[in-house]
This record gives sequence, structure tokens and C-alpha cells, in this order.
Amino acid sequence: MRIIQCDSKEQAINAVASMLLEKISAHPASVIGLATGRTMEPVYASLVKLSRDSETDLSRAFFFMLDEYLGLPEDHPSSFKHYIKTHVLEPLHLNSSQFAFPPVHAAESALHYEQSLKEAGGVDLQLLGIGTNGHVGFNEPGSLKNSRTRKIELTEETLKSNRDQFVDELIPTEALSMGIDTIMEARSLVMLATGKSKADVIKHLLNHHDDPNCPATYLKSHSHFTLVLDPDAASKINLNI
Repeated sequence: MRIIQCDSKEQAINAVASMLLEKISAHPASVIGLATGRTMEPVYASLVKLSRDSETDLSRAFFFMLDEYLGLPEDHPSSFKHYIKTHVLEPLHLNSSQFAFPPVHAAESALHYEQSLKEAGGVDLQLLGIGTNGHVGFNEPGSLKNSRTRKIELTEETLKSNRDQFVDELIPTEALSMGIDTIMEARSLVMLATGKSKADVIKHLLNHHDDPNCPATYLKSHSHFTLVLDPDAASKINLNI
């Protein structure tokens, strides 16, 4: 596990965006796993700027979504598909054929998504955030280390945290998410945590191993796991002992 403590939130955001771009620059046909949420919005904005400044060709890269709400119309403005189109696909002028979105209305959507990951040769770099309750993707507390892509019932804490992202009062209570074992199959993992609201869970992450109450702790056994922190997220840890 590698930990990068940055001097500012902006530095942390740019560091993660640079990792994504460097991966694609070195291997243009890279398979990238994308996360969503407020933490990632500035990362994608930085990626757009960096890619334009460097004139990096992204046309051969392929992208997988980490998760999605179940039951939303595909064009719903609060869906993660809409999020990715708004923050990644359209600003980078990519083609929709470069993206795999969870088929959340299909009865066998989880199996189909696992098969798509396998056919793509697996994920080269998976971008991740972390919830205040330790969830990764939508792998809520209680998720098992050997879990695969599946339907998940969302906790009240997650629903409350995400409610302000919905344009109406109805928020889905279920989601489809890559499982922990699915995520662990990526060749490298990059997790970004910013803000004081993440300080407690980062402290827990660094002091516990394989804790089902904090699924993010499972990722520490990955051979290429990088954790990027801004000063606020790192405020309750001390790595200078």
C-alpha cells in the first residue's frame, strides 16, 4: 500500500488526474474503472484540462463504471451514466462505444457485467472513492471480501449522503456494484479521499485489516493500492512516527 499525503486538496486532485492520464499515455488501450460522486468531479475536470494541454489521445482507452443505481431511466439526470457523460465522455469528446455501463434493467445484469469485464481483459487502473462508513463503490458495511458484482441494498447513511444529488425526492434504495473481489482483480487501485468528513474513516482504514464493517480495509492487501489524501482527510493520522 502506498500513501500519498498532499499539501492541498487541489494537489491531491491533480495527482490522481495525472495518474489516470499517465496510465493512458503509456498504454493507450488501457481499461480504466471510473468512480462517481462529488469527490471525483474535480478529478475529471482536471483530467479534461491535462489531456487538452498534453494533447493525449484517449480514443483507444475503454472505461467501466464502478456502480449504478437500480431502476433509474437511462437518461435520468441523477444516474451515474448521466454523471459520466457530463463529466467525462462529452468534455473529452469520447465515443459512447468506449464505455461500459451496468445494464441495470436486465435480470442477469450482474453476470453480464462480469462477463464484459472478463472479455475486456480486466481493469488496468480502478479509480475509487471512500464513503464515510467505509463503503467502496456500493459495497456497504457487511460486504464480504469474496463478493462479486451484484445487487446491493443501500444503507440509510448512504441514502442520506446521496440524497442531495437527486433532482427529485425519489432516490433508489438498491444499486448494482462491482464486488470487492471484482475490484481487487484490477491491476492497480487508486483511492482519493478529501475533506474533514473522511478523516475518521481514513484513520480506521489505516488501523484495521479485512474489517467487514469497513469494506475499504479489504483493499489494503492489494499489491498495487495507492491512497491519495488531502490535508483534511489525513488530519487524524500520523505517518511520521
